[in-house]
Amino acid sequence: MQRGRFLLAGALVAALLTTAGCAAGTSGNDAGSDGGSATGGTLTVAAAQGIPQLNPAIRTFAWEEVLFPLLWNGLTKTDESGAVVGDLAEKWEASDDQKTWTFTLRDGVTFSDGTPFTAETAKAALDYYVDPDTATQEKNKISMISEVTATDDTTLTVTLSEPVATFPAALVWVKMIDASKVDSIDKEPIGTGPYTVSKFTPDDSVTLVPNEKYFGDKPALDQITIVKAAESTAAVTGLRSGDIDVLWSVPQGDVAQLEAGGDMVMVRPKSPSQWPSWEMDTTSAPFNDVRARQALAYAIDRQAILDAAYSGQGVVSPTNSALNAENSWFGGDLIDYSYDLDKAKELFAQAGVKEGDTLTWWGVAGQYPEWNTSGEILQASLKEIGITLKIDNNDIGTWVDKFYPAGKSYPATIVPNFQSTPTEPAYSLNFYLPGRCECNWTDEDFTTAFSAAMAEPDEKARKDKWASVQEIINQQVPLIVPLQSTVVTATGEKVTGVWVEGGGQLHLEGAALQ
Repeated sequence: MQRGRFLLAGALVAALLTTAGCAAGTSGNDAGSDGGSATGGTLTVAAAQGIPQLNPAIRTFAWEEVLFPLLWNGLTKTDESGAVVGDLAEKWEASDDQKTWTFTLRDGVTFSDGTPFTAETAKAALDYYVDPDTATQEKNKISMISEVTATDDTTLTVTLSEPVATFPAALVWVKMIDASKVDSIDKEPIGTGPYTVSKFTPDDSVTLVPNEKYFGDKPALDQITIVKAAESTAAVTGLRSGDIDVLWSVPQGDVAQLEAGGDMVMVRPKSPSQWPSWEMDTTSAPFNDVRARQALAYAIDRQAILDAAYSGQGVVSPTNSALNAENSWFGGDLIDYSYDLDKAKELFAQAGVKEGDTLTWWGVAGQYPEWNTSGEILQASLKEIGITLKIDNNDIGTWVDKFYPAGKSYPATIVPNFQSTPTEPAYSLNFYLPGRCECNWTDEDFTTAFSAAMAEPDEKARKDKWASVQEIINQQVPLIVPLQSTVVTATGEKVTGVWVEGGGQLHLEGAALQ
């Protein structure tokens, strides 16, 4: 279930908030500012889960990514507009065949312990990420690396086994660690980022202070304290009282009330790219028939699910697309699967699903209430056309054995999941590739079209190729995407410089207190 970036928002946890932060003020939160008139101080940040370990390569949960821009740099990074820009790499160029990439690195960068960062360091980091023994979610983005060469201290050459025109985007979350010191990273963490760790208690708290050896501008804050809330309700209470300054992944049912209070600022991604993914076994009846999958797409009251299950925090996806319609890469001649039970009933019948037949919704007990609500709404819709949806809630720990890795059979079953992905289609639509999606979908036309889009260096031509990819997904419905949900972060009004990526990744590197 850790596809893309797996979140545990809303889960109950056990620690107390003990560190006071700033009280609410009167200044507005400019989510894109450089911090304004910084006053130093401590920023207290909370979430309903802790951070278990400090190796960015093997991060397990999305909340660990809050540390990425604070402690480490990549060769590239994504800015607030969504553009991929240089980070530790000042520039790069590709060969005509898009298989050889040469990066020119910043000179004079050191880790927080004084160790120099060079092309050899970058090579060792990339070798570590692609090592078969390294369990990293980034591997699917960079698995095509066949050789890495450090020509000199600031020149790195990466050779790929296949053409990838989007390779700089693949490197955004590949953080440049000192691979020789990963065994001690939890006890003696080092990085090249603006902050460094002064104290770490696994699953409880992390305290960060400025990195005196950082190559960029000095950070605005004296300290960032990241804590685990007692539970989601306590976290909201702490935000209201001023005990915390930033609350990540606000429970969706609390967003409207907090926003209406006037003394909080809700920070949202400009283009949401977290999306529920209802998976079906496309190799087993009835969902091995595309008409059954299309029927299910028509049977979904997407607006009702957005309103009731997600408290309106997001946008519906009537084309069943993983890409938000506002995403610059969204496009193609796409079927509109807006709620239509007559079409659903007709297509189900053509696929052999008759009135009185039963499907199963494999849910999770005690967590993800939005999944249970979604299942109940779908259940009511299917009942109108004579199909029974049995809701079977299970312990979340059984998910892996039943559905992961891809290839396991689960006939007539709908399995809710979700993905938090970049807005770049190369690293969101890649979930549909063979062996990744537990839906077990394989389509040669899709695989060919996807490879063609990845290899296209011309951006306009690549947009057309991504449209072709989306058309295949749209017609074949390998899984259901009812909507894109929004991960909302709440801050006090004295907090500036906070922003959120589409998948909910929180950026605090430019945060300040006014």
